Amino acid sequence: MSSLARPLPDDPPGSTQGRILDAATRLFAERGYHAVGMRELAEAVGIRPASLYKHCASKQELLFTIAHGTMTELREGAEAAIAEQPDARSRLRAWVVWHVTYHARHRERAKVADEQFRALDAERLQGVLAARDAYERLVKGLIDDGVAAHGWVVPHRSVVTNAITTMCTAVDDWFREDGPLGADAVAAIYADLVLASLERKR
Repeated sequence: MSSLARPLPDDPPGSTQGRILDAATRLFAERGYHAVGMRELAEAVGIRPASLYKHCASKQELLFTIAHGTMTELREGAEAAIAEQPDARSRLRAWVVWHVTYHARHRERAKVADEQFRALDAERLQGVLAARDAYERLVKGLIDDGVAAHGWVVPHRSVVTNAITTMCTAVDDWFREDGPLGADAVAAIYADLVLASLERKR
């Protein structure tokens, strides 16, 4: 894979590679991966199609970079967010706040990673699935810790984990910067809601 196949932060936004990733992210989010051609992508960046291929070999590389890079950012950010928290409750709260604010502030990137990654070929798909599974194990571990330490009500760990993650991820569908609440305020509401659902009486 080319140099594009690495975590997103390594590509400066002003560089040609950064502009290619930005354009691919926007177009994939708006139209879907299969509806975007390399010529259209080159036009969006303002370069010739031949020049585009000097920076990336295919749309597959771009989609992999976006999807895998997003999952890597989510996991690493979550690990940093929970690292200094003193107990299971505050760790889960920190994770919810991180996950929601990420999806609010990087809506297009998150939507591509969540909805378009299955267009990848088998090898790249396995790489993204492995990154997603690692992130899911982190979240399940946070819930397990809360069950053990605080007696949270979790009738089925996988179902509860998927329900919480799906709810928090869906912020990328509706959040707008010019809405009545900012990302931090929305994240705080979600964190309160998640913890209240787990701490209810049996």
